[in-house]
Amino acid sequence: MGSGQMGNFDFAFTLFVILLGLGLAEVFGGLARAVKARPKVRIGWATGLLATLTIARMALVWRLIWRTRDTFPDSSTAMLAGVLICGIYYFAGALVFPDELQGRTDLDAYFMQEKAKAIGALLAATALSYALRPLILGSASWNYMKWLDWLGLAIIFSVGPVAMLTKRRGLAIGSLAVLVAFSLLGSVARSIWSI
Repeated sequence: MGSGQMGNFDFAFTLFVILLGLGLAEVFGGLARAVKARPKVRIGWATGLLATLTIARMALVWRLIWRTRDTFPDSSTAMLAGVLICGIYYFAGALVFPDELQGRTDLDAYFMQEKAKAIGALLAATALSYALRPLILGSASWNYMKWLDWLGLAIIFSVGPVAMLTKRRGLAIGSLAVLVAFSLLGSVARSIWSI
């Protein structure tokens, strides 16, 4: 491709990263508002872990999209699937922190009110990204998956629904801690070993 020309992947990637970047801005902006409101408003483990998980999932999908740079098809299906998935990640990011902190002393009640939507969005985006891969990239899209990737999917789709559906904040916190630990430790393990 000649100098100054935008390829198909560059065109699609630009739109996808705008959506993911806006989602990250929602999480970091909410965190900044909450930190500024301290000590009047306590963030708590639940919201902190949900924010960390959301950031990690968005960063990992950003990396996953980048890995398709040589094979991303020039099709409306691929573009719309990417917009849908990245839009759902944005939605999740927008739900992590409340828009207004006035009148709150902690974020626990807000977390319990919105966690099902935020975690559900993360699970939906993950499920869609894996379900639509073969349609967009072909069956070869599964070739790069190693045992750690399959383990990650098993953890996400077994522990994630527990965090999403439980009415017990402690169980939600424990489930989110498992998801965050795996996301972060799995990424470190991939960097150190070829797994």
